[in-house]
Amino acid sequence: MLDVNPEKLIILRSLIAIAAALAGALIASGGKKVSHSVLCGLVSFAAGALLAVTIINIMPETFEMIGVFWSLVFTVVGFIIFVLIGKYVYYVCPACAASATENSGGFVRLGILMMAAMSIHSTVDGLAISAGSKAAETSASMVGIMILFAVSYHKIPEGMALMSVARLAGYSRLKALGITFLIELTTALGAIIGLLLLSGGISELWIGITLGIVAGSFLYTVGFALLKEMYAHEKNSIIIFAVLGFVSIAAINFIMKHFGFMMHSH
Repeated sequence: MLDVNPEKLIILRSLIAIAAALAGALIASGGKKVSHSVLCGLVSFAAGALLAVTIINIMPETFEMIGVFWSLVFTVVGFIIFVLIGKYVYYVCPACAASATENSGGFVRLGILMMAAMSIHSTVDGLAISAGSKAAETSASMVGIMILFAVSYHKIPEGMALMSVARLAGYSRLKALGITFLIELTTALGAIIGLLLLSGGISELWIGITLGIVAGSFLYTVGFALLKEMYAHEKNSIIIFAVLGFVSIAAINFIMKHFGFMMHSH
């Protein structure tokens, strides 16, 4: 058992996610263009992980907290919110950035729209980390640490995509890295917002509602933003990588449960 202050643990987890995105940005900093097939493979793997953590961890936790009906209602709400962001701002997905790197035209405007959408997405990632950690406090489940795994998975290709888009928009390597860092800082912002909203004896109802919305955002990211976009480009490999991502999260769940590796905070 690991005794860690709950607030510090949430901030630490958000920083780990940010570090994963910066690692991806550094990988992409070697040149102006990231291989589309490599980026799609990584994003597919992350999509499988997000799907797994939603099905295996988030939804069962939400069912337990607020019931199946309301869990589904708020999952749909989260899904619709991201559909609207995708329609009126820009698609909230690294895969769209991956496809965008195939054509460097209009990148200043494209980059701004994409960065705005990804900032919203990263804020929700931070909120997911907070909600998962708070849920784990009340039920001693693994949902908090598993959300961290899945979010960190997709932060790597996200950082690569953002770095690539910023470079194609004409920014220097250092400025592109700085832009990526600033966008990814919204992950910590989301975690802090979650701390403020879900602290002070908040009921399981609000944690469950937040997790339901997070589940909807993850399902949108997987179904409509990642896999659908990449299916048009890398049909032969995305399913394999997505399955591997799913299996990796399932395996981590099994190992942690089997060996009793539970992380609690007090």
